[in-house]
Amino acid sequence: MQNSKKWSPAIMQPENSDITTWVLPEGAIARLGQGVMMADSTPQPIAPSPDGKYLVIGNRIGIWWYDLSTMTPVALWDTGRGWITAVAFSPNGKWLATGGSEAVVKVWDAQRGVCISQMERDETKNDSVSHLVFSPDSRHLASSCEWDYILYVWHAETGKQIAKFHSDTDFRWSGVSTRPITFSSDGILLACTMPDDNLLTCADTSGRIRTPEHSFNYIAVWNMKTGARVVSLTEPTDFAESLCFSPCGQFLASGGQKGSVRVWAVATWEMIRAFHTYGTTPKKVFYSPEGILYAAEVSDDTFAVWDVEREKKSNIYLQTHHGLQGSHLPKECPFVSVNEREFTVRNAGNSQPKTFSYSYIGVPNSVVFSSDGKTLAGGCWGEGVMLWDVANLSEPLSRFNPPGGDFTISISPGKFYAAGTGAGPSFNSFNAARVWEVGNDKMPIATVPLPEQENRVAVGISVFAPISNLIACGDNEGTLYVIDVEQQNVRHTFKAHTGWIRLITFSPNEKHLVSIRYAGPESRLWDVESGEAIETFPNKTTHIAFSPCSTIVACCGEREILLWDIGFREMIKTIPQPKDSWGTPFALAFSPCGRYLASGSWWQQGVEKMAIRLWDVEMVKILPLSADTAAIFRTLLSHQTGQC
Repeated sequence: MQNSKKWSPAIMQPENSDITTWVLPEGAIARLGQGVMMADSTPQPIAPSPDGKYLVIGNRIGIWWYDLSTMTPVALWDTGRGWITAVAFSPNGKWLATGGSEAVVKVWDAQRGVCISQMERDETKNDSVSHLVFSPDSRHLASSCEWDYILYVWHAETGKQIAKFHSDTDFRWSGVSTRPITFSSDGILLACTMPDDNLLTCADTSGRIRTPEHSFNYIAVWNMKTGARVVSLTEPTDFAESLCFSPCGQFLASGGQKGSVRVWAVATWEMIRAFHTYGTTPKKVFYSPEGILYAAEVSDDTFAVWDVEREKKSNIYLQTHHGLQGSHLPKECPFVSVNEREFTVRNAGNSQPKTFSYSYIGVPNSVVFSSDGKTLAGGCWGEGVMLWDVANLSEPLSRFNPPGGDFTISISPGKFYAAGTGAGPSFNSFNAARVWEVGNDKMPIATVPLPEQENRVAVGISVFAPISNLIACGDNEGTLYVIDVEQQNVRHTFKAHTGWIRLITFSPNEKHLVSIRYAGPESRLWDVESGEAIETFPNKTTHIAFSPCSTIVACCGEREILLWDIGFREMIKTIPQPKDSWGTPFALAFSPCGRYLASGSWWQQGVEKMAIRLWDVEMVKILPLSADTAAIFRTLLSHQTGQC
């Protein structure tokens, strides 16, 4: 890249160092954590900037920019849809391409921080971008996706479609594929993993190719000028993890998922070499500027590079490993990989990598404020219990990690409690429910054995009753247990459903309990004292909320919110939902006074931003969720009780 020293991205102002306040939705006051990194993606959505000073990483919030010298965040872009699965800089350093869920691709002016073009695929949007690759002259951008076999090429600056390869089929691969892409050095040839046409006969009646041997072990090469497929290379017997043309344009190399390396002569498309001596770890192939082929394997604890022709390990990666993340980068740029909680940075000349942690937060099962409102606690999937100081949310959060996971949180004056099934050497995960005092992870304060179940493999959810010492939990067999923590015994055992229970909720007065099964969904309302089911409770409910006085239940349907009177056992009101919330209701909450109801939706295909709506239940009208309204609603929710 020319003039890289003058290159400067659009980053945040230095005085705005509190990342919890960056690019927030309207009415929000803070964002906790930096989002889930896409560490399980292949390749990782990560790219150093052209000047080697910054690192761009995509995750489920958007695009984070980091200062490579300190690994501290300096900017956050593209938070509209989030879920970024691929990133790439253009060789000239002007553009940054991003791709994510719904197969949306954007091109950004890296120095101004504005999106200059946005492209969407013609096919189903229910897919994720796998690879993004610019042509050597930076004019064109190629994109592949994880599940279909169609390859798009766009004009990077205008977003105009230049080519669409393998568009004559709607067959899809049921697994998740890497779908690597590479341009030849002159930009004329484009290679990508594709199926040979005769394999499409292996698809099932729904058009899906489900077995690895019938998936995408083939490399297709197209001529960008004519649009014709030049060749289909069928020699690979394992998935192609990476592809790379040589600088001279005479060779095409592939790195296999099982560790093999293959080289074809472009003139004849004959495979001239095959290497199987580098182990079985997936290989990433790249050529040095001098035309030497290298193969690298990268993992959390390994970074090894082989000189392929000489068949030996090489230290050349200290100078050329930048080729793995962009051939136009300066040689001194470090190589960075990510996992769920930290970055690993490998610098040239230093064999010892450095690690940097970042604020990772799992999806919360429950969130609750302390009685004085100064502390926020959340039980997060796979993360134990997290605590935040409400007055200083930018400070590192503390974690409480007893054995087990998926904890539900409750409070009493001055203390937090966590309920879960427990795990670890001294705990059988599926035979008991346990309660922990947050901060004391040595032993649970209560352990209640569960009745034996032959096919129980997990107890997936637990929930505290709001007043007494009761806990309810459900297992994969659809069995619901109501537990008296103080007496440490099971008060009721219900055969509630025939499959996984996904949600359990007590009414505020603890007289009733709702359980919802994953499949269906199927819901039941229970009398806690007698253990009897109220069969007339509305079915096909995905989420519910009790009013503070326990007389009304709000139920999420597919296109509406239903208000149901428990005493009369009948529907009393219907709140139609806007189209962008159809089929995706996910969360409901009454205000303590009972007049207002907040509703939120899960990710909706084709919607730029999902809304949180505040409803006036008495008037059945939506209130604008402005900053002032949001502040009032937060004040209402900060109280623990209310009057109906």
